[in-house]
Amino acid sequence: MNTFEIGKEYYSRSICNYDCVFTIKITGRTAKTVSYEYMGESRRSKIRVDDSGEYIQPDRYSMAPVFRAAREIQEEEAPAAEPAPTPAAEESPAAEVAPRSNVVTISQPADDGSVIVMIGQTLERNCGACFPLENGTVVGFVDVPDGLVIRGGVFALVRWDSYPDRPERVRLSDIHRRGWRSANGSPLGVFVR
Repeated sequence: MNTFEIGKEYYSRSICNYDCVFTIKITGRTAKTVSYEYMGESRRSKIRVDDSGEYIQPDRYSMAPVFRAAREIQEEEAPAAEPAPTPAAEESPAAEVAPRSNVVTISQPADDGSVIVMIGQTLERNCGACFPLENGTVVGFVDVPDGLVIRGGVFALVRWDSYPDRPERVRLSDIHRRGWRSANGSPLGVFVR
């Protein structure tokens, strides 16, 4: 059975955000309680046991983290030393690393459904029966990195006629040729005019 040990650290991930990690460091224990440092405070909690071993829950609210003895923080191994480069490799111009560029490379598929989108191009948006067709113009592009909530990528900035003061981001892969239909036959989407 997994048990808490003095001097070791344990972690728990947030229920809402996988990248948010909480940690505790065990400073003492008895048969029924454990003392630990959590978020800069010294605290004590009752040890509970289930099939996975011991666990504690420092706070009592719906999304509170639960620390389990099975989730011990492991120390990282030191990276292996890299072999010394040979003199021939040091003098070779091919061994040099090219500086990072700010150029965005956009690869669009070359099938029949591919569309090339340019600044100044007119688009049409069909949102369904209760919404009128909207026209807009591509005014720029933005490269968005991957985030916690949205998938990154290259987006077109579209200024729609209904609200020209607020450009909207539209993913390039969501802009289609006129007459395109989704896999289920839906005509909804953003189309090149």
